[in-house]
Amino acid sequence: MATSGEQLLSRLLSDLPKNEYFFRYEPRLVQPDGHSSKPDFVVVSSRLGVMILEVKDWTHLTGGDHERIQIITREGKPQTLPNPLRQVEQYAYDLNRRFETRAELWEERRGKTYLKFPWQPVIVLPYIARSVIQQFEHKAIWPRHLVLGKEDLQNVARLRAALDNLPWRYRLPNPIRPDLLDIVREILDPTLAVIDMQGQAIGTLTRMQEHLVKESISSLQPQQMMLPEMDFSQESLGISENSVVRLVRGVAGSGKTLVLVRRVQHVRQQYPQSRVAVLTFNRDLADDLALRIGRPDDEHVHVSTFHKLCRILVGDPWRSPHTPREWFGRYAADDLKALNLSAEFAEDEIAWRREKHLLNDETYFNAVRIGRGQALLRPQREQLAALHRRYLDYKASHSQWGDWDDVAQNALHALDHHALEHSFDAVLVDEAQDFAPSWMHLIKRLLKPNGVLFICDDPSQSIFRSYSWQEKGVSVVGRTRILRVPFRSTREISLAAHTLIEADEMLRTAEERAEPDLTSYELSSGPKPRLLTFDSSEQEIAYVIKHIEQQVAQGVRPTHIAVLCHSFALARAWEKYTKNFGIYVKHFEKMKGLEFQSVFLPGLDSAFHDVMDAEEIAVGRRKFFTAMTRARYHLVLSAVISLPPALSPLMDAVDMESPEEV
Repeated sequence: MATSGEQLLSRLLSDLPKNEYFFRYEPRLVQPDGHSSKPDFVVVSSRLGVMILEVKDWTHLTGGDHERIQIITREGKPQTLPNPLRQVEQYAYDLNRRFETRAELWEERRGKTYLKFPWQPVIVLPYIARSVIQQFEHKAIWPRHLVLGKEDLQNVARLRAALDNLPWRYRLPNPIRPDLLDIVREILDPTLAVIDMQGQAIGTLTRMQEHLVKESISSLQPQQMMLPEMDFSQESLGISENSVVRLVRGVAGSGKTLVLVRRVQHVRQQYPQSRVAVLTFNRDLADDLALRIGRPDDEHVHVSTFHKLCRILVGDPWRSPHTPREWFGRYAADDLKALNLSAEFAEDEIAWRREKHLLNDETYFNAVRIGRGQALLRPQREQLAALHRRYLDYKASHSQWGDWDDVAQNALHALDHHALEHSFDAVLVDEAQDFAPSWMHLIKRLLKPNGVLFICDDPSQSIFRSYSWQEKGVSVVGRTRILRVPFRSTREISLAAHTLIEADEMLRTAEERAEPDLTSYELSSGPKPRLLTFDSSEQEIAYVIKHIEQQVAQGVRPTHIAVLCHSFALARAWEKYTKNFGIYVKHFEKMKGLEFQSVFLPGLDSAFHDVMDAEEIAVGRRKFFTAMTRARYHLVLSAVISLPPALSPLMDAVDMESPEEV
């Protein structure tokens, strides 16, 4: 249990500027030989270095030397104790030995290896006056300014001045880089290490990621609190009167899914009686989440796709729903061609009408439709409305024809008085940018009155839908944290993918877009993505298969290689070409949230063929952006003859090669 002096110091440390300082209370420093030590505090300043603090709640000092200190206890009894300087110096040496295990923290200067920042042992005596401490300094029992006393703990400004005034061996010319600070944090707390599926360490949770994982939930009763309670009083208005909302918005590869997985694990550890649901759009990501969460026998954690949840609610034998675009392609292709609109456009318009509850045609005609890029005049809306009525008539007369948008509506009706209604303490949603308003309405009804909604999104990766959180009925103002650093992909892949966003006015100026940060961290670097153009599809196929064989021969696991296709037909074809390799081959709609060492994007020449307006171009570019950012190290794009104009911005960010060169 923390002493009163430790509690006082902890409160002051918590008030130091968080953009410069962080600290750990009683971190355990385990050495390779099994020896371990536990200093009271380790404080890290990006401007100063690392401080190891030992706190003593002594109230009266009577004398001492380098080895011993004489005190009078609170009960009035004399006592001789070890000089804390020796103890805190040993802690500092132990920590330095831990630093020695990480080569990234060291540099060579004039033939010798040095730590990239200084470390400093500190004694803290919260109840001893500065005048008494100075007497011990004059006798050389303690070095000057190394011991903090009562006056230094009067307020945070005095504490900060005292830390600045410590006898630092040297002053840093520049702040410690964030990636080095993360390594220090991992040394102090090994649970922050990010481990891949093969058990290899690939990074450390950033401070923002750690905060999002561990922030407290005041509406649940913890078994054991690991951190001080966070004040969510200003964030609890929204879903229900006492609910808590957290939106984690991040650029591709910034660790949103990692945070979600760690959040589930933390909640289950701290709140063992809580019931948790984890939902996402596609089955592959749901399977991946379940594997990463790693609680297969935990009945309190439910991981599934949204539509699988709907199946549980509805309870009827599962039928594979159709899509409205199928019907438009069969029965209204000529009508859409006359309107200069695609089947996908018409399908999106129907979905938008449903989600906005524009069931009356006249209401639909007068509704403001923002973000289409191509204005629909009243005559066009009237013709679309007529096609919509034909579609509804067809559905009414063909009971076997249900579409995906019916699923959520049927599940909402089935939720009335269902056992799952208001049954979860927390619901976590990954890739939430693709969740429609009706989906979020259903999810809100899964929560208990004091429940927690934790949502991760990236509007730049929206594949299916694009509704604001206001339209979805969830207030995220003041409840949003943004992850901006794209750790997954190399800098070169991230730059190439973001050229598609920057080149598109609708995507670049989107209100909810998260700007990437490519400068704060030393991101991994690699070759530029390759863009290959071939004279024939046979040549393209032969090249991709050859390079998949080469990568497998070089030791890359087949499951770490993906061929991602912009259409279902293209994916089916590539499944046949690559069936002997065991690699991941899917169309774009299936890849959300996944990552691979190497990614191939073939058939670019056949993309955007039916695109009619600026919004559809933006949707297509978002899909390609998402596909490109699935790659960690290697990305190969290929086309026959030439690229469609919508993808031409890539040319300045890739290495272009012709058949003769490959």
